[in-house]
Amino acid sequence: MTGGIDALYRQHAPAVFRRARRLLGHDADAHEVVHDLFLSLFERPEQYSRSSSMTTFLYAATTNACLTRLRNARTRQRLAQENIAAVAPTSAVPSPEHVALLRDALERMPEDLAQVVIYVHLDELTHEDVARILGCSRRHVGDLLERAATWARKAEAAQ
Repeated sequence: MTGGIDALYRQHAPAVFRRARRLLGHDADAHEVVHDLFLSLFERPEQYSRSSSMTTFLYAATTNACLTRLRNARTRQRLAQENIAAVAPTSAVPSPEHVALLRDALERMPEDLAQVVIYVHLDELTHEDVARILGCSRRHVGDLLERAATWARKAEAAQ
């Protein structure tokens, strides 16, 4: 794969960037995610196990990298101070305040729950698609969504 990293980058970097920008809301952070992800893939090509397509692998890896970045204290502070505009091209664009609250919840939520919430509620993927990305059953996706809802209720009650 290292010989074809240039071709891989040219083919997939734009999609990785769009995904990262959608989740992070900031171009500079999205560019860093793209750089870090492809550098990691260049240095450790074995992390791609070929059990899924490269697109699926990069989709999940980008989501994980963005969740990690959202949990970074410096990024949280910057997001709280900025006026965040939603970058997702949807018919009902959420308010900047709603996006900031969602990002705040995602950075505190356990990673497995945050992933499934992003895939189902932000990306509007089916349980079957999410199960394929996560490598689990559709039933487990439903269980994770229930746990995420319970976590959100408890977090809201604690505030």
